[in-house]
Amino acid sequence: MNPKTARFFLVLGLSALGLTIGYPITVLFVESIRPGLIGGMPGKWFEVYFSMWQTPGLGEMLLNSLLWGLSTTLGAWLLGIPCGWLLARTNMPGKKWARILLLVPLMSPAYINALAYVLAMQPGGFADLLMGGFPDGIRSLFFSFWGVTFVMVLASFGGVALAIEAVLRGIPTRLEDAAASLGASRSVTFLKILLPLVAPAVVNSGILVFLDAISNFGVPAVMGPRSNLPLLPAEIYAYATSWPVDLPLATALSVLLCVGAVALISLGRILISRHPVGRTRPSPGRETSLGALGSALAWSWFLFLFFIGAGIPNGVIIATSLVENWGAGDVGLRWTFEHYTKLFAPGSGSFQALTTSLLLSAGTASFCVTLGALVAYGMHRAPGCLASLLDSLGLLPRMIPRIVTAIAFILAWNAPWVTLEIYNTIWLLALAYFALYQSDALRFADSGMRQIGSNMEQAAALFGATPAKIFSAIILPLLWPGLFAAWMTTFVVCMRDWVASIILLPPGVQTIGSYIFNQFDQGNISLAMAMTTATVILGTVVLVAMQSRKK
Repeated sequence: MNPKTARFFLVLGLSALGLTIGYPITVLFVESIRPGLIGGMPGKWFEVYFSMWQTPGLGEMLLNSLLWGLSTTLGAWLLGIPCGWLLARTNMPGKKWARILLLVPLMSPAYINALAYVLAMQPGGFADLLMGGFPDGIRSLFFSFWGVTFVMVLASFGGVALAIEAVLRGIPTRLEDAAASLGASRSVTFLKILLPLVAPAVVNSGILVFLDAISNFGVPAVMGPRSNLPLLPAEIYAYATSWPVDLPLATALSVLLCVGAVALISLGRILISRHPVGRTRPSPGRETSLGALGSALAWSWFLFLFFIGAGIPNGVIIATSLVENWGAGDVGLRWTFEHYTKLFAPGSGSFQALTTSLLLSAGTASFCVTLGALVAYGMHRAPGCLASLLDSLGLLPRMIPRIVTAIAFILAWNAPWVTLEIYNTIWLLALAYFALYQSDALRFADSGMRQIGSNMEQAAALFGATPAKIFSAIILPLLWPGLFAAWMTTFVVCMRDWVASIILLPPGVQTIGSYIFNQFDQGNISLAMAMTTATVILGTVVLVAMQSRKK
């Protein structure tokens, strides 16, 4: 393809990133530096940052958030790395289904799983009902720093496992064969060959887990107060949404998070640069024979992780959705399917929420994948400053807390100079979905492009094929597996979004996330759990469809 066309794709990607993330966040930062400037009533320069350092308990919140992020990362590594190795480097039977067991916990938001565990572990909860009582020591341990970390680890380790599996599958067998032929032991082969090649995936997955943890406010909001554990994300959410709203202070605290995230990513890249590796093409790796006992132990490990990550919380979610009178005190529990009847009743608010989320998620996923494929192609066919800049900025949507991005959208698209009537419409929510989840599609497409050489394109061009024909007949078929996974992933995360949905949803419209939130807020926990169950089932069906295409 013409280099000019590839560079045009890069400019297109930078423009989309600048419009959806750069512009709103810039407006938000300016407002934090000089509050009231956008509204025409500017305050003092940097006054909010001076007041930030006087925030009671700020040091404790920062330390707790840092320790929480580090503990979550270590826990995700501890659970995810062995799973990745079992999937990539052993003859474990039924790997496709093992992947599904790992990913099912991702089908419901982390805050929903946190709430499910709270419903199970609290005094008078499901654990007490089923067991006739529950040990106070275990209950106290759960409602502490370690319980909050435990729930977040369960929401994170599956991504680590897939990252490790992918890189292990991509390491050519010839490297290990050459080492073995030269007399290298397994330990030397691991230290000199496998570890340097796997290290970037370990570091990158850890960075993503850490960023997700320190910017997640759902789990801290649900469990933090019960655990007497002040965490920065929940505090930002409280300042931004609770009366009296202090948006400048919430923004200043978010800037602190973003600066820490940028520093962490920079440190990660420095560590990765010390283990430079060339590109490798995927090839069947060495598989360790587990035998009957080893396979049984491996499957026991996956089933255990599925039980604590999905079995318990989803069991609580389903049970709560079937309870007619949850929270009725001493009245015995009565079971009913009434909540599901209400959920799917045509014309009801819940049915509208389902259809709205389906349309928004499908449209957002399609647009993200299309743009991601074009931009990834441009990054690999027109390397240079633009491609490097786009590669660096592509993580911005993952670095910035989603609550901050949503609030930034309010300021940016409700500003006096904006003439486009997008604020308070469904289109603003669609734009926010794209802003929040575009990076995932780009990363999937980028990984696929790393495995595609340019020789076939050059040969097609010599025979007179047009750039459009080359892209559609050669690039897209090779990228399709990654793009399919990107579409499915983006679709699922959009379906379960609740941050942007709650803050940016126009009047009279509901999505799955806002519906669940509103039902919780109104005390209709069973109806909220019925919607959550439907979402988890839909996400699981999508996941099975994805995994059915894999070995």
